Amino acid sequence: MNILYFAYGSNMNFAQMHYRCEGAIYIGRARLDDWSYYINCNGYAGIEISSGSQVFGCLWLLDQNHLKALDNYEAVEEGFYTRIEVLVFDEQSFTKKEAIVYLSNNREYGLPTKTYQKGILEGAKQVGLPKEYSELLESWGDGKFK
Repeated sequence: MNILYFAYGSNMNFAQMHYRCEGAIYIGRARLDDWSYYINCNGYAGIEISSGSQVFGCLWLLDQNHLKALDNYEAVEEGFYTRIEVLVFDEQSFTKKEAIVYLSNNREYGLPTKTYQKGILEGAKQVGLPKEYSELLESWGDGKFK
């Protein structure tokens, strides 16, 4: 069974996704409307509902083993993240598709580690996120949130 996954943080990074979910298939760039990106006070990426905002990321095609690996990485059982389904805009097919996404249960803003931030920015470049959006991601690294 194939599962469509929307990645917006470190899982946009090809090397990191290959390490976590070897064999996952990269689909391409995608967008989630009416949500916004943030870094939680533990230093990890999250998204929250925000009318008029957009979160850019990418889609991956996963199998059940990949899903288990991501649930483990995102510490779902420990309560750090929750997995839900959302409707994303696939920029390759120009259609909306249902995909899973992980939501941080920590809604307090913070700063990422330099290593974590570097992985996100590398992923943003690999995926080809819009320049303005990449600048927004970058602004979380120095505490000057846009």
